[in-house]
Amino acid sequence: MPAPKRILVIDDADDVRILVERQLERLGYAADGAADGVAGLEAIARSRPDLVLCDLRMPRLDGLGVLSELRDKYPQLPVVVMSGEGLLQDAVSALRLGAWDYLSKPIAGMAVLQHAVGKALEKAELLAENQRQRDKLEVLYRELADDQDAGRRLQLSLLPEDGMKVGSFTLTRELLPSSFLSGDFCSTFSLPDGRWGFYLADVAGHGVPSALVTVMLRTVVERWVLEGRDASFFAPSTFLKALNHELLRQRHEKHVALFYGLVDESRSVLACGNAGCFPWPILQQGGNTFAMELPGMPLGLMDTASYDERTYPLLPDTKFVACTDGVFDVMDGGSVEEKSRRIAQAAGSSATATELVQVLGLTQHRARPDDVAVLMLTRGDAHALRTS
Repeated sequence: MPAPKRILVIDDADDVRILVERQLERLGYAADGAADGVAGLEAIARSRPDLVLCDLRMPRLDGLGVLSELRDKYPQLPVVVMSGEGLLQDAVSALRLGAWDYLSKPIAGMAVLQHAVGKALEKAELLAENQRQRDKLEVLYRELADDQDAGRRLQLSLLPEDGMKVGSFTLTRELLPSSFLSGDFCSTFSLPDGRWGFYLADVAGHGVPSALVTVMLRTVVERWVLEGRDASFFAPSTFLKALNHELLRQRHEKHVALFYGLVDESRSVLACGNAGCFPWPILQQGGNTFAMELPGMPLGLMDTASYDERTYPLLPDTKFVACTDGVFDVMDGGSVEEKSRRIAQAAGSSATATELVQVLGLTQHRARPDDVAVLMLTRGDAHALRTS
């Protein structure tokens, strides 16, 4: 069981400080106290707390002085200030100095205290997680700069587990690497409201820069999920537009073909958007197999790009199949239209991504000019989804 979060209460009024400490302990936190700003800074130096509750008006060193010191020495330490009635200007000054929130004294009940403390601690954890992700990325960047094999290992590590369950679906996937390091990958994420998303991406070009973009995309999506973005943010049209803006903002000078789906099993609906992914993904259900012809501009080309979305009902036998355009380079003979028809036929008769790759004969080619990524999502018994 994890240790309780430790909170330091800095207030020169003994009765207020002791009352707040007791309320925090009832809420499951560990609480310490300090009678003024100087004592508070000494306590923080001895044992850094997870959060500080600090009064603004105190002798020796007031709350604004404490904030000034903490901003320089502990910029990531969350501080919630407490101010009496009529001291709104002090509270504004405190927020400008880096306070995360403020409470009016007397505090209007434990629920108000719990909300302010919980919100600040949640934000602190999110910032810490983002920092851990940035640290991890810096290590990966250094490895990639020196080692293409490390880039290939990274690319494979981004893929979801083959055969994993996502809601009522089974996910299978394949990645057939090219002779050069590239940027094809797929991923999934889950939202607190029970919906879950998936995407298949193909980063243009080869080499370390393309691999770095795959890391960036995965990290950005994970950050958005952790931040608890509004539910409407993950709708395909909004989500793809945000990804496009982020790719342009980071100036990687790479465009990305990406197909995105959002599954709402409570409503049995699949919402999709396409940013330049081709061949068209395949949807099979109710005995029918058809191409999901959704036009859309690749990510990273124009900031003014907009993306349409389309919804499909989910049936008990739904199967979704998508692959990146490298498949055309390794399929034998025929036009793009003929190859697309063969992909649709193979998708209908294959139970897993691995089987689809074998049916299309893709494993026979070892010197591939481009990666081939395949994503398959099947609902129910995958083997029962084969067409005769």
